[in-house]
Amino acid sequence: MNIAQLVTGPLAVNTLFIPLDSNRLVVVDPGGDSDSIIAYIAAQHSTVVLILLTHGHFDHVTGLPQLALAFPDAPIAIHEADAAFLGEGALERHAVFLAAIGGELMVRRYREPIPAATLMLVDGQSPAIPGMDGWTVMHTPGHSPGSICLYNAESKILIAGDTLFNAGFGRTDAPGGSDEELERSLRRLSALPRETLVIPGHGMRTSIARELGLGC
Repeated sequence: MNIAQLVTGPLAVNTLFIPLDSNRLVVVDPGGDSDSIIAYIAAQHSTVVLILLTHGHFDHVTGLPQLALAFPDAPIAIHEADAAFLGEGALERHAVFLAAIGGELMVRRYREPIPAATLMLVDGQSPAIPGMDGWTVMHTPGHSPGSICLYNAESKILIAGDTLFNAGFGRTDAPGGSDEELERSLRRLSALPRETLVIPGHGMRTSIARELGLGC
């Protein structure tokens, strides 16, 4: 399975494109640079049938407003524990969140309302979109309360968001973060096949064996 990506936004988010068939795809974590995202989709002669967020942090959603305008029929999916990062009042909540880690200027320059979620992701289930039945949601809190990974057992691919990186893992010192929950989430991921390809929310791709091999 060829999952393409663009590096978007000021914090270099890996925005991913999961192909479902020849003309339908899922966009994961539109982190900014909406024009580039929409241009890529047009170049593939595809339409977006789902916009999926691995979590609700600001750097992963800044491209969401324009993408939602371009593809108004595409559901916006997130875990319910992070759903408050979207919808009415979301910019104010992001400002409070970022102020706690010294990044409030990022959101103060941003004026576009962030649309609300229309689909909730549930641990152990596939996103409710035709063609996504091979993907399973794994709720992996720690970086944020509603962080998720997407796992495809047949292809042995894990879309890890900010739960697991190449040579690292998501920070837990921001509001809603938890060392204990992240440790539990990483133990859960360590049970996946060693050869599983890990596509993180930032940085280079890696594998379960490389990052969590001792626990496999």
